[in-house]
Amino acid sequence: MRARVRGLLSTRHEYRVLGLMLASVHATVWWDPGGAVSSSLVLAHLGLFLIWQPIWSRELRLSWGGALVFVLAMVIFVAWLNRWLVSFWLLLLIGLVGGRITVGRVERYAYLMALLFLVSDLLLGSIPRVFAVETLGPEVTTPFGYGLLLVALALILLPGEKRSPGHGYTVDFLYGLTMSMLTAILGMGTLISMYATGLPYAVALCQTVLVIALFLLAISWLWAPFAGVSGFGRIWERYLLNIGTPVEGWLAQLEDAAQNARLPQDFLRTAMTQLLELPWVAGVSWWAAETGTLGVATSHTLNITSGRLHTTIHAHRPIGPALLLHGRLLINLIGHFHRAKEREQELAQRAHMQAVYETGARITHDIKNLLQSLHTMTLAVQNEDDSARDDGLERLLRRQLPHLTQRLQLALDKLQAPRESKATRCRLTEWWEALKARNDTQAIRFESRITSDPLIPAELFDSVADNLLENARLKRQSEPFLNIEVKLISEGNRITLRVSDDGAPVDPDVRDNLFRAPVKSRSGLGIGLYQAARQAQQMGYVLSLRESERGQVCFELHNN
Repeated sequence: MRARVRGLLSTRHEYRVLGLMLASVHATVWWDPGGAVSSSLVLAHLGLFLIWQPIWSRELRLSWGGALVFVLAMVIFVAWLNRWLVSFWLLLLIGLVGGRITVGRVERYAYLMALLFLVSDLLLGSIPRVFAVETLGPEVTTPFGYGLLLVALALILLPGEKRSPGHGYTVDFLYGLTMSMLTAILGMGTLISMYATGLPYAVALCQTVLVIALFLLAISWLWAPFAGVSGFGRIWERYLLNIGTPVEGWLAQLEDAAQNARLPQDFLRTAMTQLLELPWVAGVSWWAAETGTLGVATSHTLNITSGRLHTTIHAHRPIGPALLLHGRLLINLIGHFHRAKEREQELAQRAHMQAVYETGARITHDIKNLLQSLHTMTLAVQNEDDSARDDGLERLLRRQLPHLTQRLQLALDKLQAPRESKATRCRLTEWWEALKARNDTQAIRFESRITSDPLIPAELFDSVADNLLENARLKRQSEPFLNIEVKLISEGNRITLRVSDDGAPVDPDVRDNLFRAPVKSRSGLGIGLYQAARQAQQMGYVLSLRESERGQVCFELHNN
């Protein structure tokens, strides 16, 4: 039994149910509604209407209370059944059918046929019988009444459509109300024209149809823009948007506040101050990262939540449905800009922390390289004999201490003002000689081909060279016979610095992310080169792994 009921509720039988429902109400209109047959037809019609109705979902389980209310309404309807009640019921059906939102072509034609059927039943069947008006005579009305049954039969024979679950049975209230009102005006206008002019009902109906058609044509002509005039449609749309408030100017002020305010709380206070300028707003309170209150409190309140922004609007008058939707739209716009300001502040904080992190990472590697230089100096002093220690130590200190002092001063400057530190520039040959002097005891081969002597960012070249040489020296601990070579080429505006060795290649897992992100490695390779690559990119240089094969590993720094 349940399976049969569910099958009847399926969308495949929608047109059959609609056709049977129209046929039963048609028989009630054209026969005497007070008889037992008409009462039985009305009961069947109401049952079919409950199956077809587009108000509640067909999958919804009807509660006992709702079922009891529907049964009582059916009993009252049948007990007081008369032609007036049937006419009002037809107007209700016209609204439901006329306001139905259709998708497919078959569905659209089916509901147009049903609408034509109901309007004809009301104007040619129900209203003439209510007011005891002669229409076209039995020789015309009787075949016409039977002919309308063919429309119901056509609906019954229409193939059903299987719709997707997202396609619901929706009714546009405005369209349905407009269709019911037009039909009621058509019927009442016909009666007034008939009684005022003495014309037959059929002639008065045709005249009223023509008058209403001309009226609708004029309205549609005035509604659309023409000859530079915006038309009633634009005026109506602007009224629906403004609800009597200068919303266009308010939106422009809101945009200016979003552009000029630096902090989210500043924007929020400015936006709420502008909201208070609307004529219907008496006061406003809000809760977000901070709280605030403006204006005066009234008994007419509207509570709206948009994200983390909670707002209470106090109005001068009771808030209706239209003003409720309007207020929600305004607060949602404020909430949208407020969230954008919060994200902007968060991104600025992240950028600052990123700058601090990158500066700290560079300084860490600079200090590590400085400590390595100090360690090298200490080893050199310890390895020299007493006779040559004084002269060698003096030469070593003269070469290394000025450079170490300069590097420490640069690190200190970056710590104090990471965003304001400027790159120190020097001649390429000067930097090259200082690099060779600092590493003359490290068994490193230096080779150069310099035809030009441009200015270079000394900090960048020191950072890249020290990182690459430090990694090579760490690699030499596991490969004692490793040969390290540094080569500098300067031809015109092209500067290339290469650090190579004849050891094992870089691990493939490390190589893929070497200059893209910090990587973990046994020798520490990764974060120093990552920071050096970022620094090189900012200064117009490129740091890359040129070769990575056994016996030939080469890193290269060159300008763009």
